[in-house]
Amino acid sequence: MQLLWGISKFIVITLSSLWVGVFVWTHQPLGRYVSLALISVWVFFTLAVLVSIIKPTLFSSLLSHQSLLLIFFAVVAIAIACFFSMSASNERDWNPEVAQMLDYRLDHDGNTLTISNVRNFDWQDKTHFQPRWETRQYDLAKLQTVDFIASYWMGDAIAHTLVSFGFSDGKQLALSIEIRKEVNEQFSTLGGFFRKFELVIIAADEKDIIYTRSNIRHEDVYIYPINMPKDHIQALLLAYLAKAKSLKTQPTWYNSLVNNCTTAIYELIDDIQPLPFDYRILLSGYIPSYLYDQQLIDNRYSLQQWQQRAHINPKSKPYSVNHPISTADYSQLIRTDF
Repeated sequence: MQLLWGISKFIVITLSSLWVGVFVWTHQPLGRYVSLALISVWVFFTLAVLVSIIKPTLFSSLLSHQSLLLIFFAVVAIAIACFFSMSASNERDWNPEVAQMLDYRLDHDGNTLTISNVRNFDWQDKTHFQPRWETRQYDLAKLQTVDFIASYWMGDAIAHTLVSFGFSDGKQLALSIEIRKEVNEQFSTLGGFFRKFELVIIAADEKDIIYTRSNIRHEDVYIYPINMPKDHIQALLLAYLAKAKSLKTQPTWYNSLVNNCTTAIYELIDDIQPLPFDYRILLSGYIPSYLYDQQLIDNRYSLQQWQQRAHINPKSKPYSVNHPISTADYSQLIRTDF
């Protein structure tokens, strides 16, 4: 029993120390080098605590084992308190691509939807673009389809996911749940666990937000039409917009596991059309197979056949900055073989 207790303490202390170290490194509150020095001291202190579990009297001339534990868990408690005291904010120096938050209004007729701050950037490469934020109108009476897009950049298990709503007049509205990066800030999966990024919903032109991933960043992008009644499609669109609007007054932290581009989509759909929870919701790259199993992707084709049809890159490969394509043509092109 004593051995089991010792092993349990060893595991708890190791994991707690790791959490504190990553938290400090993620935020670097006193700058890179001071934070690195603090983490180094913390690692040595943790080693001393762990050694004292095996030999409680080793450091007794300086501090007792109980005192070492008390100091250790006091530091952990302070770090946890700092973590939970952090408040999400909309008042930061934002990266231009997430600088604006969408807003919308629905006219008295119940059909005319006006959305402000629809992103329609003209991208030359990954870092150079012509920013353009637009106000666009959509007729809800013409809302017909919703498509699911998965963009892969780091293997099969992880993908960025977004949706695009289609209207009978040819208009498309893409909505993407993303981290809201500050200027000179880079995406970090670890940072997403430690309140490094706020969450934002971007409304965008397809040639901006999808074309950029397939033709500028050269990610593997797939688009799947979703089987959903029209009233559910409309409810989903309005739920997206309502959530986006709420973020303007109630900023929220992005979380790499439980509040990300995929789990947020799942929650929005589940409120309208209940779906069973599945591990694939946490491994976003496997969402297409989950949607297929739920028959939200038409089962007339096998999933492998859908993946071949849904792959955007071979269709859009010929186009570039020097050989451009219009938004309307791009939206039609990526849906070839549907």
